[in-house]
Amino acid sequence: MSRHASNDDVGAVPRVGARAFMGLDRVDLRWLLVLVASAFLLRAAGPIFPDVLSHPTSGPPVTAWGLGFPYNGGECTGEAIPVDAQGRVLSGDQPGEKHCGMVFDELYFPVDAVFDLHSPPREYFDPEPPLTKLLMAPPIALLGFGGWSWRLTATIAGSLLVGLVYLMARRLRPRDRFFAVAAALIVNLDGLEFVESRIGVIDVIAIFFAALLFYVFLLHWGARTRGQWRATVYALGAVTGLAFGAKLTAIAPLVVAAALIALRLVEPWLRGVVPSLSRLGGQTSGDAQMWRDAAGPHALLHYGGAAVVAVALFAGCYARYLTIDHPIRTFTSCALPNDLRADDPVTYNAPPIVHLGPIGLPTPSTLRTAATDITAQVRGSLNYHSTECRDHPFASRWYTWPGMAHPVLMYADYTSFTTAGGQPEVGYITDLGSPAVWWLAIPALLFCAWRMTTGPPRWRVAVLLILGLSLVALIVGFHGAESDPDVTITVHPGVLFYLGVVGAAVSGALILLCATVGRRFVPAVIVLGYLAAWLMWMMGNEKRVLFYYHMLGALPFMALGLAYALTALRGGRVRLGDTVAIPLRPLAWAGLGLVVASFVFFYPWWSGAPQESADHAMRAWFDSWVLAWK
Repeated sequence: MSRHASNDDVGAVPRVGARAFMGLDRVDLRWLLVLVASAFLLRAAGPIFPDVLSHPTSGPPVTAWGLGFPYNGGECTGEAIPVDAQGRVLSGDQPGEKHCGMVFDELYFPVDAVFDLHSPPREYFDPEPPLTKLLMAPPIALLGFGGWSWRLTATIAGSLLVGLVYLMARRLRPRDRFFAVAAALIVNLDGLEFVESRIGVIDVIAIFFAALLFYVFLLHWGARTRGQWRATVYALGAVTGLAFGAKLTAIAPLVVAAALIALRLVEPWLRGVVPSLSRLGGQTSGDAQMWRDAAGPHALLHYGGAAVVAVALFAGCYARYLTIDHPIRTFTSCALPNDLRADDPVTYNAPPIVHLGPIGLPTPSTLRTAATDITAQVRGSLNYHSTECRDHPFASRWYTWPGMAHPVLMYADYTSFTTAGGQPEVGYITDLGSPAVWWLAIPALLFCAWRMTTGPPRWRVAVLLILGLSLVALIVGFHGAESDPDVTITVHPGVLFYLGVVGAAVSGALILLCATVGRRFVPAVIVLGYLAAWLMWMMGNEKRVLFYYHMLGALPFMALGLAYALTALRGGRVRLGDTVAIPLRPLAWAGLGLVVASFVFFYPWWSGAPQESADHAMRAWFDSWVLAWK
């Protein structure tokens, strides 16, 4: 194995100055520019047609339909929205008109952004925090309401996420640029991230902020001076507030970061209480000691100050709600029929609506009222998610997501396209991830789990056995509870499932020890980040439907895990006897080649490009439901 493959710890040498501390040089800046620009071009220009292959001498060599596509066969808003025929947001009581050409949940979020732009702002209830809709509003204000404008914010966020994964990887392994480029390329060419970056929904925006939270945590983890430590801790608080203002799923990276920080703070005490822990990683490392020295005696006070910054920015995201009369919906229960078949209608008990009035100028009284209103809004959102129990044909269970068992068909057009010979074509958008990414990530993550458990053999066996048995108990217990034919939504898992929950918590604690005491930070944090982003959904899935795209938060860690394994292959050799050593480098390049080939093959499914039925059927081997959906 090469020295790069075992370089798992951030170096202990202090890096003075912002540029040195960030650990980026001109080569990194060039890579960032290339990766982000290529991601934006792929997302904004598609569907892209290489016409030079089909008719090399007539017409332009390449045709790009652009981000505004698809515009045929898309869904229409159920009510008129305050936008005129040119896409300009109206004011006052002008009724506006319905708009079509929308894909999946574009029916909701861009319309909410229009309501934010309306003068005066219109009330609406969205069970997600407001920041993502506020970020969607500027392109709509500048370009008018249309496919380009309501998708542009997601496209920018998805493109920046590619660069952010590069930065995360560079921070994890500063001496290995292949690792960073591979991880960013994997995210760039994954189907789920690609689709979510091309439609006007909030998920990729929220995941960008969640990944930014984790990157700032890595900067804080690498602080070596008092100034670096304090600057990064308050930056972490600010980004945490924005991440929660985008979506409450930021809880996953925050819990991982907080647990690692807490364990690093108490590591010397823990080693004194349990001396046998020293067998996992020897003496405390220089970087950890320098970090604690930089924290100083008032570390908890600064973390408290960072928490205040986080809460203030989170509350600031609700400023628009606090300036108008806004509704809070409280769902008391979900009324389901006795026979819970998937095709039965599902109705809610009438939800009471509480209207909260506008808040005036900041005073102690209005600030208290604002806090009460924001709390009511968050409580109403959580209440909605706990009782939203309608079924959906593309819903799926949390344990099926790593295998991509049931992705979401977000768009289908059977009538708008024909070939030059008049043959009908179809256009699809499905958020299927790249099999070359998601399936290869599974053995790659297992490799990370193996690499994080150095130390005595009993320790490795114990950690891996507890983790494996916990996942089996979670999946078997949950699946067994939903095997009842009368169950479609609400699941009541039994003892086995909750034993798995306890085992998963214990596994998390053991992985934290691997990361800090065992000095296997990189593979451990990859596994920990993946599990947190995945397993956070299992409890919610007991009560409501969830979708495959909820796994998007785990994608950065899948990319890091796969890049980590490919990096190990790149530096590895297989010895045959004492003289022959076969390098494994070609396998690393072959893995990246599979990622590129998978992107090219499934590109029509992800971009909505028209296809002949035979071409579509060739790609539908993955999941027969797509063929049957029509």
